[in-house]
Amino acid sequence: MVAAERGWHLAWLLLGGLCLIPATLPLSSLPLLNDVLPALAHHVLPEKARYSPLGYWLLLTLVWQAQRRWPVVSGPFLSLALRQDMLWYVTTMGLRLLFLGAWAHAVVALYTHYLGFLTLPGVAHWHPAAQFVLGVLLADFTRWLSHLIRHKVPLFWAFHSVHHSQRDLNLFTDARVHPVDRMVSSLITSFALLITGNGVPAVILWMLIETLYPKFYHANVRLDLGPLRYLLVTPQSHRVHHGVEHRYHDCNFGFLFSVWDRLFGTQHPEHRIWPATGIPDADFPVEREDGVIGLLKTLGRQLVYPFLSLHRRA
Repeated sequence: MVAAERGWHLAWLLLGGLCLIPATLPLSSLPLLNDVLPALAHHVLPEKARYSPLGYWLLLTLVWQAQRRWPVVSGPFLSLALRQDMLWYVTTMGLRLLFLGAWAHAVVALYTHYLGFLTLPGVAHWHPAAQFVLGVLLADFTRWLSHLIRHKVPLFWAFHSVHHSQRDLNLFTDARVHPVDRMVSSLITSFALLITGNGVPAVILWMLIETLYPKFYHANVRLDLGPLRYLLVTPQSHRVHHGVEHRYHDCNFGFLFSVWDRLFGTQHPEHRIWPATGIPDADFPVEREDGVIGLLKTLGRQLVYPFLSLHRRA
């Protein structure tokens, strides 16, 4: 191993050690985290902040090594597409800091004042594990349903198509989601955990799952998980969902579990194909400019794209 590569691996291990530190913090430190990071308190639970750095480091390590061994398309890990989608990720986090707290409070208030009668009776007295399983199943089904709706309704598709525009799927493509698209999705799926009355620990675990797992199946890795594909969404099945050809449209809508697609007949039958991805619209502003300014200009064009697309159809 050359010195440069050895130094890179040592630095990566050091970063992993630093990411481990928050997870070892005592529970008594959580109020302090709230005080130190008040801007985050509205959208990131301090408990989640303890485990997210380590979770991200482990996921990046897993995908980095898997992509080196089983890439769908050979190329550098830090591709232009990944850098563009990392900018989407940073932008999404910024928007969450500014608006998601208020949006979450509005959703909870709407549910509490008008939809509280939907809360399943007696669930609060179930064993926490059973309550969590029910919450996850319901949340995942509503994810599947909202995804289906965002494909079928032209107004919603105009915004959701931004996510499908990526021709070079990567670890951060799950962050390429237009704010309007994210609001529609979160409105539908947030009710699932409220209906089942899950507490803070369950919500934290679900937040970690929904943050990390989609990054894995958007990555440029040639994996279908074998028999697990009958239960879980895989990098292969989700790549089919992103396929640019018309025959791949309207299939594989699952978020965590593939069972809903299999139950409702929207699962694509082939599991050994790796189609090209993207959307068949020559007007979409695909990333071609590198550098901070170039990436920012492309991001702006991609944010505006749904409105221009709807205007062209009008």
